[in-house]
Amino acid sequence: MLDRLQQDRSTITHHRHVIPAKAGIQGPHGWTCASVGMTYHERSMSHSTHFIRSFKQRAHGQEFLDRPDSDPGLTQRSFQFIRFVNRTGGGIRVVREFLARELATFPAGQTVKILDLGGGDCDIPLTVAQWAAQRGYNVQFTCIDHNAQALSMAKEALARARCKAIRLELADIFTYQPAEPFDYALGSMVFHHFTADEIDRLIAHVHGFVRHALLINDLHRCALNYFVAALLTARADPRLRHDALLSIRRGFRPAELAEMLGKHDPTPDVRRAWFCRVAGVVRFDRKEGR
Repeated sequence: MLDRLQQDRSTITHHRHVIPAKAGIQGPHGWTCASVGMTYHERSMSHSTHFIRSFKQRAHGQEFLDRPDSDPGLTQRSFQFIRFVNRTGGGIRVVREFLARELATFPAGQTVKILDLGGGDCDIPLTVAQWAAQRGYNVQFTCIDHNAQALSMAKEALARARCKAIRLELADIFTYQPAEPFDYALGSMVFHHFTADEIDRLIAHVHGFVRHALLINDLHRCALNYFVAALLTARADPRLRHDALLSIRRGFRPAELAEMLGKHDPTPDVRRAWFCRVAGVVRFDRKEGR
């Protein structure tokens, strides 16, 4: 596998060598190309150094999946890939571990209401709802998303599983106003789509109707995760590959996520999680001693 990673990195570096660009011009993956006038060796050293340094800051750009005219076939393939990543990359585990700690604090039989932000096809809520039911917990999920096709996929998945613990709503998460408050909110692989200002605004908005805490379950931004994503999508639709690699580069490092969350919680719980995740918890119930 190490040989494949090195080969993929070599391919990426070679691709960057042939990009005709002036110094300071933004490349297609967020790299700044400054190779004009350099020798081949100098270009190689410069690109390698910049590639590593480029993970110090979050990338910008739009994913194909986020476009209003996103291709339905791409949407379906994208969520299939996301399900695989959530299952094998620790996304489900992060939510399960968080709720295992939280649900244990509630009286037996009490319904715990959970809002899933940008839930897509609801693969995580569905798996976690089944897990909770097996352990005698009474949870009720509300999954909101602005993508109608994703919610249609979720509806089919819920019907197949005969799950009645999840309800779906087509809504913009920045303007959503529930009729009743929730106990918790979750955001799995959704916060990396937003700028720091949008994240700040969304947390403040959610605080208005969530009693206890918000869990941010997202991607860790590092070269290793980038190379793994590059390998996994090597033969995929180029648009899916673009989105997967951009998602890694728009992900978070624990320290920077903790700084963002610190505006809303003086002691946010932020940590690395297996394999490619960062988990951050903003508590809204500090006065209750939690």
